[in-house]
Amino acid sequence: MIGFFLGLALMCASALMYEIVLTRLLSVICWYYLAFVSVSMAMFGMTAGALLVQLRPALFEAGQVARRMAQAAFAMAVSMPIVLVVMFSIPLDVSFALQTLCSFLIFCFVIAIPFFFAGIVVCLSLTRTRAPIGRVYFADLAGAAAGCFASLVLMSVIDAPSAVLAISALVFLSASFYANFAGQPQLRRRCNVWAVVLVVLAGLNSTTIHGIQPIWSKGKLDPRTDILYETWNPISRVRVVEPKMEARFVAPQSPLVWREVMYIDIDNDAATGIYRYQGDLGDVDFLRSEVHSLGARIRAGGSAAIVGVGGGRDVLSCALFGFHRIVGIEINKTIADIFSRRMAWYSGVDKIPNFELHVDEGRSYLTRSHEKFDLIEATVVDTWAATAAGAMALTENSLYTLDGWRVFYDHLKPGGVIAFSRWNHKPDFHESTRLFSLAYATLLSEGVQDPKSHLAMLGQLDLATLLTSNQPFSPQDLEKIKTTARDLDLQILYLPGENLAMPQLEPVLQAHSLQDLAALRSRDYFDLSPPTDASPYFFSFARFHAIPGILRIPGVDWKAALFPLLHLAIFMFAALILVALTIVWPARRWTRLQQGSGGAPAGAILYFIGIGLGFMLGEMGMMQQLSIFLGQPIYSLAVVLAGLILFAGLGSLASDRMPLNSTWKSRAPALFSALVLVAYSLTVLPAIHAAVGGVLWQRVAVSLAMVAPCGFIMGFCFPVGLRWVSDLGQEGNLPWMWALNGAASVLATFIAMAISTETSIRACVLTAAACYALGGLLLTGKSRPSHTPSALASEASTVRAR
Repeated sequence: MIGFFLGLALMCASALMYEIVLTRLLSVICWYYLAFVSVSMAMFGMTAGALLVQLRPALFEAGQVARRMAQAAFAMAVSMPIVLVVMFSIPLDVSFALQTLCSFLIFCFVIAIPFFFAGIVVCLSLTRTRAPIGRVYFADLAGAAAGCFASLVLMSVIDAPSAVLAISALVFLSASFYANFAGQPQLRRRCNVWAVVLVVLAGLNSTTIHGIQPIWSKGKLDPRTDILYETWNPISRVRVVEPKMEARFVAPQSPLVWREVMYIDIDNDAATGIYRYQGDLGDVDFLRSEVHSLGARIRAGGSAAIVGVGGGRDVLSCALFGFHRIVGIEINKTIADIFSRRMAWYSGVDKIPNFELHVDEGRSYLTRSHEKFDLIEATVVDTWAATAAGAMALTENSLYTLDGWRVFYDHLKPGGVIAFSRWNHKPDFHESTRLFSLAYATLLSEGVQDPKSHLAMLGQLDLATLLTSNQPFSPQDLEKIKTTARDLDLQILYLPGENLAMPQLEPVLQAHSLQDLAALRSRDYFDLSPPTDASPYFFSFARFHAIPGILRIPGVDWKAALFPLLHLAIFMFAALILVALTIVWPARRWTRLQQGSGGAPAGAILYFIGIGLGFMLGEMGMMQQLSIFLGQPIYSLAVVLAGLILFAGLGSLASDRMPLNSTWKSRAPALFSALVLVAYSLTVLPAIHAAVGGVLWQRVAVSLAMVAPCGFIMGFCFPVGLRWVSDLGQEGNLPWMWALNGAASVLATFIAMAISTETSIRACVLTAAACYALGGLLLTGKSRPSHTPSALASEASTVRAR
């Protein structure tokens, strides 16, 4: 039996590793806000696989179970490299043709195939073997939890495509153990050989940039030329391209100067440049003329904290203006390594005076630090790196919230300045306007009576730099800003005492309270309210309810404005079709054939839909909220998945000892789940704000402590519901209940995104609580005492927690 347990542990670990690595791949292939699809498709595939076991019992008779487990594990291992290649060959973009939906359907179906086979293996392992259920659950949960964290280690060593090949090797090892358990030595030897082959292939693929790699990215063909260096890590794919000459502005009426620059590309969408610097600041003197250096200019000679070092442009600007201390904070270890070590011969980092570099999340670093600065600066910090942590889950979201800016504000010296630069694209100016709203809210929250005197915003081409000070700008500051604008031909968008050149700022300037600013969320078609940790979606301007109005705005690039919503809607429609055709319809048809015209109780139907929606809404809300705390969305994904899988599984095990001798006892788990989710929603923000200054392992421990009670109580609901249905004599409807629950869970990932962006993450979690409460209250009927869980119930926690 040892081989069986090892096979199960490896299978569960591999399924979770594939799910997490898939989020990294989706961030490169698709847009950042679609990486969550891996969570939805994992639920879809594993539910479909487990349901097949229930709907086709003839294929899985007692004498065939061991062999079927080995065969399904082998099929999963074979499918993963094939899925990888096919996935990379499907371009995803929006075109107003039916083919767009077909592309999304094919893509979703393809990436779910490995999860389908995993669902078969796990279901058979947990329901059709004679192994002690406690030990089986331990192997299942230990493997799944280990897989969550092992995926992070794996992606720190090799690139994501090679990681999928390595995971396939692990699945072949799992199939080998299952083959040994089934007494199939030939299949075992074949699996061992293929495991070695996949390890070799993974190693070879990781050594070249021209192996199996995404060729379609963000709807465009990636030619993969001019690459000097490329590497992946858990939060991004980072690429350095060949240096090129670039014309830079010096001053009005002066000729452009040409300087050599080497670009670092992140996930095929964001980029930061390294200018060649060999110790002579005169080589980068053109940076004085750029609007992003405005903060360094008016606080010259002070101390600075640079949030998001990137290629070092802000660092060099501060060096040009004689700062005596420059602290660089870079969240991406790979970018910091490129700038400070791998390309140090080009960046000249060791020749930059008074500079030190820290690899950390900017907000967390400053929270731990007692140092105060004359300047805190961030220029266009947006890698668009994402995971399945949910809608708009960007690494940088924690920097663009009111709570984050209050941390920056607290670390300013008297008269210090926060200088943030964002794009100022016509005709909407959404980013710069919302940044201004965020700064204005920060000043109001700090008790500033006249925020207008603490702000200044200047523009240059499509870039705007906002200065926010903890003291009113002095006459000398204002004169320096006006002189700089005149000398460098900068546009004064806002300056105290000057005419307002950007009318989009008028609604913000008219606000007298945080409530007035919050009302900007629904005042116009675009959300210009200041983001908070409860709704940290700075880059999400459009709302579903505003789509008709946006379409009527003359001259607006509505495709760009609605791009995230269009992709979300198409993916949701594709998932709906897949769920209906492969889960709901087959299960309903089978149930009718078995039951004749007898239907399932309405209370049971609503209960399983409710807990399916509730579990995934709660999970997605936790992922999104804790990404602010952990600093990396992928850490949030791994921690929440590991915590929920482990504790939901323990809850499911504990539910076996719960007697169901009354209707209220059957309702209790769902009602308690609602209560614990409400408690979580009320305590999570105070808890993470209190602990945000901790090091990573401390923040992970706090996150697990927040997730554990929710997972444990929610783990009761599904098996208790299945026992209740069995006690009502409705065993024939169990697959139908399973299908409804799985379908609700798949679609809930999309619903969670819509709720969180339209309202807040707390609203998403509270909606999850409401689903549990309604499901529990609607669970009607009198149950006979039962102490033996059904076969379906024993498989509940594993598939549902994923």
